[in-house]
Amino acid sequence: MKKNMLLSKICSIYANDLHFATMIFPFINKEIEEGATIKTILERDEQENIEKILENIGLNSQKKEEIRKIDWSHTNINKIRKNFKVLEEIINNEKKIDLLVSGTNLFIEKVNQAIDLWVKNNIETIEKSKVELNVINCFSFEENKNAENIIDSHEYILKTSGIEELIEKEELLKAN
Repeated sequence: MKKNMLLSKICSIYANDLHFATMIFPFINKEIEEGATIKTILERDEQENIEKILENIGLNSQKKEEIRKIDWSHTNINKIRKNFKVLEEIINNEKKIDLLVSGTNLFIEKVNQAIDLWVKNNIETIEKSKVELNVINCFSFEENKNAENIIDSHEYILKTSGIEELIEKEELLKAN
């Protein structure tokens, strides 16, 4: 991904809650291995689905515990405020921070507005820290059968194979 951007927006589309957990799992595992800090902002509680994946996957217990340490619970405004406060405290010590957002289109839109405002209010600190800050917006296919609007507002797409830059949007739209 481009290193000169303050904030990268990544999109992903899932079929249902269990598919969300399955789809995001390889990305989360890789990010943990690379030392990224992961914060979640979730409209629905995903703990049960994450546990189902962890029970059936061949990871050592230490990696499973690192994934369990991520807060997979439902998000309210207090959790969002807490996440922003924690980010302000840790931003100078981190190389990469991923904000994982999942929910309805309206939820994702409102959360992204809050993130954009937080970035605007903390731009000097973010620039000095040289942290790689990513927002991974995970959309429900049921609400987004036409992915064009999602793709147009993001620089990257997360697939189970990893993150890909959205250069050829027309080709991606044809494939969906």
